[in-house]
Amino acid sequence: KKAVVFYNLIGNDAAFPPREISALCRELHPRLECRLMRHYEDAGEQVTLQDLHDYCRIDHNNNKPSDTNTNRRRQRRRVTYLHSKGSYHSQKENHIWRRIMTDAALHPSCLDPPPSPAPYNGNNNGTSSSSSSSSSCDVCSAQFYIKYAIMFPGNMWTADCTYVRTLLPPLTDGAYERRKEASIERYLTLRLWKSLDATLDTDNAEHFGLGRYMWEHWVASSPHVRPCEVHGMEVGPLMLLGKDPKGRTFGPEYYDWGMAPRRIDANLGGLRNARLRLEHNPNASFREYYYLPGNLVKWFTLYGPEGVPSQDSWVWRVFPQGERWKELVGRDGENAVEEMVKASGPRFRSAFVSEDVRATSDTSSQLFHDDDGVLSLSDPPLVVFYQITFPPNKKEKALAVVKSQFDVLSLGQFDNESGAFDQNRKILLYYTITGGSMREIDIVSSLCKEKSDRITCRQRGIHDAEGVYGENFHHLHAFCNAKPSYNVVHITNRVDDRLATKIKAITSAVTSTMCLPSEESCNVCGAEFYPLPFLHFTGNMFSASCGYVNKLMSPSAFENAMTDVAGAALVAEVKETYTTKLFPLGARILGSYQHSIEHWIGAHPDLKPCDVAPTSTAKLDATILDQMKLSSRAPAPRRGSASPIYLADKSDWEERESRSRKKRTISLREYYYLAGNILRWMRLYEKLPDANSWVWEWFPDGQLWEAAARTSGENAVHVVANQLSEQLALEKRLAEQLAIKKT
Repeated sequence: KKAVVFYNLIGNDAAFPPREISALCRELHPRLECRLMRHYEDAGEQVTLQDLHDYCRIDHNNNKPSDTNTNRRRQRRRVTYLHSKGSYHSQKENHIWRRIMTDAALHPSCLDPPPSPAPYNGNNNGTSSSSSSSSSCDVCSAQFYIKYAIMFPGNMWTADCTYVRTLLPPLTDGAYERRKEASIERYLTLRLWKSLDATLDTDNAEHFGLGRYMWEHWVASSPHVRPCEVHGMEVGPLMLLGKDPKGRTFGPEYYDWGMAPRRIDANLGGLRNARLRLEHNPNASFREYYYLPGNLVKWFTLYGPEGVPSQDSWVWRVFPQGERWKELVGRDGENAVEEMVKASGPRFRSAFVSEDVRATSDTSSQLFHDDDGVLSLSDPPLVVFYQITFPPNKKEKALAVVKSQFDVLSLGQFDNESGAFDQNRKILLYYTITGGSMREIDIVSSLCKEKSDRITCRQRGIHDAEGVYGENFHHLHAFCNAKPSYNVVHITNRVDDRLATKIKAITSAVTSTMCLPSEESCNVCGAEFYPLPFLHFTGNMFSASCGYVNKLMSPSAFENAMTDVAGAALVAEVKETYTTKLFPLGARILGSYQHSIEHWIGAHPDLKPCDVAPTSTAKLDATILDQMKLSSRAPAPRRGSASPIYLADKSDWEERESRSRKKRTISLREYYYLAGNILRWMRLYEKLPDANSWVWEWFPDGQLWEAAARTSGENAVHVVANQLSEQLALEKRLAEQLAIKKT
């Protein structure tokens, strides 16, 4: 038989001239032909896998009879994939492994699998009395594993073209890479909210199949793969590396072809004895990423409806809780994981009503034209949007906050020039209530009537669900669309318990004349502005110009986008693109789902913040008037870098943050500095702050980041990291040279 090796050459092409390679192949066997496809200066396994996929794929657009016959033969062909394992790390272990993997992929039982028994049914010998044709094996290699990834270690194999064509192409449109990362994003987001977990292993780019490791996962990425292997069960990973504990050396006697998976309990790494923690915990096994949930998320994300395993698939037999998942998938198909999460009462939710519900209520800008008369007065009222929330177990506390805020509003607007409240300044109050009973709703209505000489109330929505506390932002956004020349204030009674003593002061601050925004110097003002762990105002209360608000995404669209950004950040942390030394990545800090509303006002790259609260702590027993007299407006940030409510340990925060700023290996890739902000700005608005923005001065190495971001966008983190590596290497060489001179 004639054999053709199609190969790609990556790197130094001068070391491997095509003529010499062809001569070497003919020397090995007169009917062995080697053909160079392409030379790449820099590439990975994906370029050759794409060539392999192209070879197997039928060209449906070409109807030439000769080509059709060729394609039919190719469908029946088996193709072998090999690579020069260890070319970048020339070690004895890699040489041994490469040779064993090559021999396995080219073993006669892989090239032409024998008539095979039925798929493995759970017995360690993998045998069955029923047999089928050799086509029951789609991919053959040395060994096949299902933990902690479904893969052939070493990534050398022989596969049937009929199976290969069903896989996503490795490079075309970038779909495989994009969807593979999306599947990990989805899992990490579900884990963030405690819906899924991973007990068997820590976050691991290799086992997740991220970066260069995703190509090792490619050939077995379909749930319909029917794998087989040629190594016997006694052959483990250590023998392949020449490190067998019993001192055995791999030889022909260890070949034992069989359908896989057979290595049900064998692990490729992972945490020691972690499986024992799951054995007697069926619910934990049911939610374990490295069992079926993670694989289902991957299959559904990669292949959609085609990613649903068949009812007789081996996956239901070999993974714990397989029958339970089989039932769910049989009922819900590709939506099985999402439906399971919904049924389990997830902690995450939207902060907004559904689009269907919103369609039945009026949140359009037309709604505000009824107030054109009062808004067009020579001394128009202060426009305030008020989100009133009544949590189920804190209604009395929430009601007390509402009453105190109405008391503040009824005082009028604090005027910093006179140092007094201007009681002639009226308030136009648009409010939304979530979670309140008729009692709380009636009390709010009574407060409006009681204060009606100074406050004009407009009720804009009442929602039974306490969790839809983002709806008022839709009204605020719609108002600004209708009245772009106005300013708006947002206040809420939904604040962290640690801010309870400051609620009246914050309300007074954002409604004061000191906090009136302007497009030129300060387009959003609050009592306190903090840039860490994200750009935000204390209590999520602020005064903003409608010109700035109109640049923002609609609040519900922002929620969806921020949830996607949060997933991307979680994946980037696993890939070590970012460091997260200052804070752990959490749902609130990332702005995932309902927490997005705390990020909304500060997320645009055109933000020009200022704040008015005194930088020294005011006495808690001081009157509102005394506290306001201590306030003054100034560009922000001007106080501590992080809000105290996000600090688990406040005692040494300033020292820790200072160290992080000075240590460039941290500061240049720290998510909470410019790395994460650039990711958000580019994903959300495809825009960077202007050259004169405060961000380039306040965050570490701002000028370096700005230059990199202008040319590379969100990929600037890689540019900066490379520059840092080069600089550190240079500094190390100079230090060594200096040490030699001193010696």
